[in-house]
Amino acid sequence: MDYIREFDIRLEKEMYYAGETLVGHVILDTVENFKLKAIRVLLRGKAHAEWKVVVSGDRRTVKDDQVFLDSRSVIWGKEKLDGIVPILTRGHHSFPFRFQLPESSLPCSFEARHCTVRYYVKVTLDIPYASPPQGMKYFTIIGPHIDCMDEQYLV
Repeated sequence: MDYIREFDIRLEKEMYYAGETLVGHVILDTVENFKLKAIRVLLRGKAHAEWKVVVSGDRRTVKDDQVFLDSRSVIWGKEKLDGIVPILTRGHHSFPFRFQLPESSLPCSFEARHCTVRYYVKVTLDIPYASPPQGMKYFTIIGPHIDCMDEQYLV
């Protein structure tokens, strides 16, 4: 997109515990006014496992995905338009967003050869009659928050 000078996703911090609030901003710097239906934000946490096996002499790839988080939000514009497409004015814009991470014990972020557990925020700019620019920002979930001063650990 020639009229977008900067498109960035900035998070308040890079590491989170389950139950915390993920806070961030979508930064847009534009050089001219343009029609923009919506800015959509997706929070996703997913595990992916993949390995190769030999069954009766045939090599096969076995893979599976499991989704832990899947939250969506529209931070500018509307989900459904009533015919009028809003115009984003030129200049520097900052669109805030926030997601409450679930209190349940989310698996820690993990990277290995055969398995990954990744968490990310994906932003899509819904521009009419154009392929939508997208950006992703990965962040880390740290395993269960343990208070070392808790009575059970002081014994």
